[in-house]
Amino acid sequence: MALNGVDLEIRRGEFVALVGPSGSGKSTLLNLIGGLDRPSAGEIWVEDLELGKANDKRLVRYRRDRIGFIFQSFNLLPTRSAAENVEVPLMLAGIARRQRRERALELLRQVGLGKRADHKPNELSGGEMQRVAVARALANRPALLLADEPTGNLDSKTGKAILSLLRDLLRTQGLTMVLVTHDMNVAGYADRVVHMLDGRVQRIEEGSTDADPQGVALEAEVLP
Repeated sequence: MALNGVDLEIRRGEFVALVGPSGSGKSTLLNLIGGLDRPSAGEIWVEDLELGKANDKRLVRYRRDRIGFIFQSFNLLPTRSAAENVEVPLMLAGIARRQRRERALELLRQVGLGKRADHKPNELSGGEMQRVAVARALANRPALLLADEPTGNLDSKTGKAILSLLRDLLRTQGLTMVLVTHDMNVAGYADRVVHMLDGRVQRIEEGSTDADPQGVALEAEVLP
């Protein structure tokens, strides 16, 4: 789905939900923010970096150091333990083994899985696997979390627990998050809800927020 005339600002510390039917452009926008796709026109700024003009090496560093990804399907390595899965981004960043282990165990404790660190994904529930994925997304201390239907494979009770965990982490660690969902109950956890249709922003619903109004994290105007 091509985006058409999208003009959006997201503040530091803000939780924004992108909602809309399939084909509305919300996942395309998330991929552009994450540096996974490039705009054919327009600009996308994340703080001081214009993603459309960044070379491949800089985009790799951007995704590694500044972005945490959370996926619907968890994307965990099945033969590795929870701790080893959390260590993957740290290994890619060149962090020493002992420091990787300490950071992974710290993060698993934060998401309530301190006693499950040595368990493999097939020994964990869906909610526990998503908590491992959240811990992995936080491994390199990113400024921005991007979540694509993070509760889509979870029952409603477990989904609520994951969303509450994410809100708490955003508040305590000062993170920004952009979440894609088609579920308005999920979107209700966000500070702002951006409704999309046919590649355009239809309307934005404002909610209460602790975000820094002076800190623009992203500006996007992507044309077809």
